[in-house]
Order: sequence, then structure tokens, then C-alpha cells
Amino acid sequence: MVARGFNEHGEPVVIEGSSLLARCLQHEIDHLDGVLFIDRMDAEQRKLAMRAVREAEWSGLSTPTVRDSPHPTRGLAV
Repeated sequence: MVARGFNEHGEPVVIEGSSLLARCLQHEIDHLDGVLFIDRMDAEQRKLAMRAVREAEWSGLSTPTVRDSPHPTRGLAV
């Protein structure tokens, strides 16, 4: 897999990976596109994963408070 982009200074960056690194790159790129890991599962795998989430000890706990970034860019790249 080849991922192309730009660093924080606007300079081009190319990252090549195979095996585990390729999978990790795809996972992170999916986040940018709004795709979750479970979105790539077939129906039966997704059903099992969602059951595991519902049965997890942390399931149902209150949602943590999300704070705004204190940085001038508010967490966005410039």
C-alpha cells in the first residue's frame, strides 16, 4: 500500500507499507473517510462484534466529556 499526503509544513510525504503496516495505514485512512473497522466486516462478524461490545464491562458507561482543543488551530491542521 502507498499513502501519499503532506506533512504539517505542506511538504509531500509518501509512506509505503505491506502486511501489518499496510493494514494500519488503511485503518487510519478509513478514519479520515468516516469508515469504522466494523464497517468492513461481513454481517456475521459485525453481529458478533456488536454483541461483544454490548456485553463488555464498560458498555453503557456515561460518555466522557469532550473538551475543545486549547491550541489556536482547535485541533485542525493548518
